[in-house]
Amino acid sequence: MSSDVQYPDHFVERLHTVWGEGFLSPGGPEEVREILRGIDLSGKLVLDVGFGTGGPAIALVRDHHAARVIGIDVESLLLDRASRNVEKAGVSQDIELRIVEPGPLPFDDESLDAVFSKDSMIHIEDKPALFREILRVLRAGGVFVASDWLAGEGPQAQAALDRYESVGHLSFTMATAAEMESALAVAGFVNITCRDRNAWYATVCADELAQIEGPLRQQLLEAVGEEIYANWLKVRRGLSEAVIAGGLRPTHLRGFKAAD
Repeated sequence: MSSDVQYPDHFVERLHTVWGEGFLSPGGPEEVREILRGIDLSGKLVLDVGFGTGGPAIALVRDHHAARVIGIDVESLLLDRASRNVEKAGVSQDIELRIVEPGPLPFDDESLDAVFSKDSMIHIEDKPALFREILRVLRAGGVFVASDWLAGEGPQAQAALDRYESVGHLSFTMATAAEMESALAVAGFVNITCRDRNAWYATVCADELAQIEGPLRQQLLEAVGEEIYANWLKVRRGLSEAVIAGGLRPTHLRGFKAAD
């Protein structure tokens, strides 16, 4: 995960306006629930990779009864906002947030029950190395469960994704679903599943764009000004095009560490 600043305050404000306080990707607590469908985190020690502004970690504790969540991120500017959200939610005693350097996870072997991530691995360059690290820190029988933005396949999908990336400022390292499944298998995970959410988000994304162009326009203009709003509108139109064309595919991933 790059340590360069990718989420300045004005960008976070825009994302929160569309996706809700505490969330830097779509779906809010309901999408966290979908990611975790069939997974019981009650009483578990959970690592949240890419805590963002704290919304997913709060949901893991409040809605899914994790005993403790340790959130890690590389972007220090997010820490204060995430900490305020955790405090406001009344779960600060159950959530620890840490800024880390890119690279090996700072945890002992077999020290965690579950590893969760919501849409942050797109920023991580070496995904096979990440998956090896996640397997290392999981206890036997532990689960890796996540969502991420994956790339589609085919020239039309790639062209739409290229156009989207050309107008935005975020740094991505894209992978297809097949590549992610293969990397998980090579790392040693078992019972790997991959659930495409493109159809869901294509509808949601179109509605978000309509909101940004219409009812949310004045609120966004007051928050960030005309120039930033106009540039972001281009990005959001590119995002919608990439999703509809299948070039950018929100996807749920999971894999398990074999039990002893």
